[in-house]
Amino acid sequence: MASFVGVGCMSGSSMDGLDICCVEFTGDIFTDLWGYRILAAETVAYSKQWSERLRDADNLSGIELIRLHVDYGRFQGKCVSTFITKHRLNERVQFVASHGHTVFHKPQEGISFQLGDGEVTAAMLKVPFVCNFRAKDVTIGGQGAPLVPCGEKYLFRNSDICINLGGIANIGIKGMRGYDICPCNRILNSLVLEKGGGQQYDKDGDLARSGDMVPEVLVKLQNLSYYQQDPPKSLWVDYIEENVLPILDCNKYKVENLLRTCTEHVASMVADACFEAKPSIATTSHHPNRTVLITGGGALNKYLVELIGQYLDAQGFEIEQVDEETINFKEALIFAFLGMRCLLGEDNVFSETTGARQDSVSGSIHRPLSSGSAKHISLLH
Repeated sequence: MASFVGVGCMSGSSMDGLDICCVEFTGDIFTDLWGYRILAAETVAYSKQWSERLRDADNLSGIELIRLHVDYGRFQGKCVSTFITKHRLNERVQFVASHGHTVFHKPQEGISFQLGDGEVTAAMLKVPFVCNFRAKDVTIGGQGAPLVPCGEKYLFRNSDICINLGGIANIGIKGMRGYDICPCNRILNSLVLEKGGGQQYDKDGDLARSGDMVPEVLVKLQNLSYYQQDPPKSLWVDYIEENVLPILDCNKYKVENLLRTCTEHVASMVADACFEAKPSIATTSHHPNRTVLITGGGALNKYLVELIGQYLDAQGFEIEQVDEETINFKEALIFAFLGMRCLLGEDNVFSETTGARQDSVSGSIHRPLSSGSAKHISLLH
């Protein structure tokens, strides 16, 4: 039985902060039966300055983008180093892995770029650092997304379907298939910010609950061209900004009404994705009702989850109950797992989910400054 301790980091398109999660993975390398235990986890909220820099990153000049790439690498390294010290994990952590913060994701052009210079971050750590998980898959014809089905396959194998409600809602089906479903917190949070008043998000979905449906807006959302594509497929911010946000006209409609409409849209699209996956899990489910694990920031939106639950219940699905740390840090947890598999030389991105020509061991490994980390680097052997 093998046991490894790593730290995973995630920064999503909702731009609320850097999720950091220290996890102990225990399992068998040869049979790929793995379990996990979260040792510590927290979110480092972005300052107003960092939020603005990340939001404007795709408009920067070349030199400005490189400067931000280095600065974010330094920021990330400082946050992780502080986290490890704060939680007294210095003697336990064997590696760190990070998704980075995506600025460009255009797999059709062979491009996916995540902020955070790996060598800069590694210089602030005492253990190997793994990042840049998407580039290889994109290079061999994949979408570079979704990446989390690998972790779901091995760590959440008792869940029939995994839904993550982040900036974008995505689905994983028994760790075998997955794709981005629709915009989620990216549009909900944008509407709340448009309303003003200091709120960053619709707490518990109360604003949406108070609004009325706008049928013509719902029809436009349901008819987005992205939904006509077959998986594997991935959605990114530029598509949302160009095709979705213009539909949400706050000058024409009340923000509460748009929030109500968008929340309904997300719930219906998530439920449809689960229903379409039903044939794939018909012969593999261990439960009389198909189980759905819902995680991510949107899982704390009570109204959104309530609507999803109503749809799923009518289709014979059951929402799993899970601890709050897993809800909040599942993606960071899984990036730690992807980093571990990279260091072990095991496939961690699957062609079945991304559409690439083959599976791959993805991630760039960056060594720490110290040469005295043999006990950590032994993980590679």
